[in-house]
Amino acid sequence: MKHETSTLFLLGVAHSLNHSLFLVLAPLLSNIALSLNASFQQLGLVASITFFIYGAGALLGGPFSDMMGSVRIAQISLGLAGLSSLLFLVCQDLMVFSIAMWLMALWASFYHPTVNGLIAKAFPEKTGNAMGIHNAAGNLGQVLTPSIAYSIGFLYSWRLSFVTFGVLSIITSLLLSKIKLINESRKIEFKISLRELIMVPYFWQFLLFNLIIGFIFRGVEVFFPSFLIISRGFLGEHAALASSLILLSGTLGQIIGGRGSDKYGGQKIILFSCMGVCLSLFFLLLMPNNIIFVGFFSIMYGVTVFSHQPAITMLVSKIMPINLIGSSYGLLFFFSFGLGSLSAMMIGYISDLLGIEKAFWINAIASVVLVVATLYIRKSLMKNPKIT
Repeated sequence: MKHETSTLFLLGVAHSLNHSLFLVLAPLLSNIALSLNASFQQLGLVASITFFIYGAGALLGGPFSDMMGSVRIAQISLGLAGLSSLLFLVCQDLMVFSIAMWLMALWASFYHPTVNGLIAKAFPEKTGNAMGIHNAAGNLGQVLTPSIAYSIGFLYSWRLSFVTFGVLSIITSLLLSKIKLINESRKIEFKISLRELIMVPYFWQFLLFNLIIGFIFRGVEVFFPSFLIISRGFLGEHAALASSLILLSGTLGQIIGGRGSDKYGGQKIILFSCMGVCLSLFFLLLMPNNIIFVGFFSIMYGVTVFSHQPAITMLVSKIMPINLIGSSYGLLFFFSFGLGSLSAMMIGYISDLLGIEKAFWINAIASVVLVVATLYIRKSLMKNPKIT
């Protein structure tokens, strides 16, 4: 039990840093745009390509971990992503910035399917709870990232903000060698069968859900601080704190999602998640401009948007053959973080063209689509009583 706890803790730190490398962008978006003489549309395009790579690379992470071992791939992923951040030290234009972001995304992309597959195999009885603890630890570690990144960027340079988390990632990648796995099977051949994955009953419904919620999540993550600064008149440090509050609340959301999935069923948790996301986005847009209301949004959105993650991973582990788990998580991650990331480009374009307020209305409308899609998925899954 002690080894299992320490493993989840160390993976939680790694999970936190895997995301923190990219969480630096949002609170410093305006600074970076000014420094590189770039528009929101240009940075939105860079962000979309970044997260598309982050999602697409996950298609390789699962099979790589089956072939080379989960710990080794996790170390490679975190270490080389951190090393790529050093490129920001010589970044003076949008091209170098883009290359640095894309290299970080490529290496970081291997992490999620590798570790999700590992946890699903290591905790077959309480998968949802283990996923929730791992994800919550990741969220908790990310809580201060926007504020720390903004402070370093404000006092010194936005470049040092990226490098700080990059160096921490390199150190953590070395510590991952302490994780010892017993009886981890490794395949000699490298094989991804998308047809075999898609043919698994109910899997495409989960892909659809991940695509829509990924679209919403990425648009909010990248542009929420800028929305508060430009549309609501908040100071940069207050906007960064609001982003941190989302992540802090997400820690509770991960625990609720993990334990709730085991106790009440993943379907109910997913419905709770998407309805909460929808209500919170409309609340943000319709309520008066007040710091208390923004704080309430951050808590409500953070809890609900993150609660779906352990529920999805638990449900997929129930329908997926053991030999396809790593690849299935890779494809799920691609739909959420890869295809879903196209929202950053769209939100950036609409923000430049019509204003960031109208861009956030697009996300609110998308959340209504999410609720409808979730009700359809729930109706489909109820045909199989084993998938709860």
